[in-house]
Amino acid sequence: EVEKFENEFASYCNARHCIGVANGLEALHLIVRALGIGPGDEVIVPSNTYIATWLAVSYAGATPVPVEPDEKTYNINPALIEAAITRRTKAIMPVHLYGQPADMDAINKIAAGYNLKVIEDVAQAQGALYKGKKTGSLGDASGFSFYPGKNLGAFGDAGAVVTNDDDIALKVKILRN
Repeated sequence: EVEKFENEFASYCNARHCIGVANGLEALHLIVRALGIGPGDEVIVPSNTYIATWLAVSYAGATPVPVEPDEKTYNINPALIEAAITRRTKAIMPVHLYGQPADMDAINKIAAGYNLKVIEDVAQAQGALYKGKKTGSLGDASGFSFYPGKNLGAFGDAGAVVTNDDDIALKVKILRN
């Protein structure tokens, strides 16, 4: 049943891989670890988010670096991201809040310019569209939460990692076990 869900959810997200995990925090944490991010590294995160976004980074030993939101969307403000980037920055972790996608074109452009990974936190936006593309397929990897109170909830806690990157998928599967 888990493999069937993984295949169907990957297809739904227009991605090659879905890896079922215990919850949304674990999904984000396993992505951070699969990317080799750890002590001494920094990950840019929104200041306006649930604590799991920050915990996924700190549990790996890295430092979350907050960036303030755009007042119109409450999502991370791309215009403020570059000022937060240092030589220790390894990734940007936008959160799609309240079913509303972050400005992924601007975020991906910044990430590409600095050779950074993009980890989407999609705990509150399963199925949301950004310029016709599903959230969860817009960065290097994405973490989903299916906690009962989420947009797409399970009977208990649950989560998933979605990615098009074969290496990330393999590492997450190994770490999951």
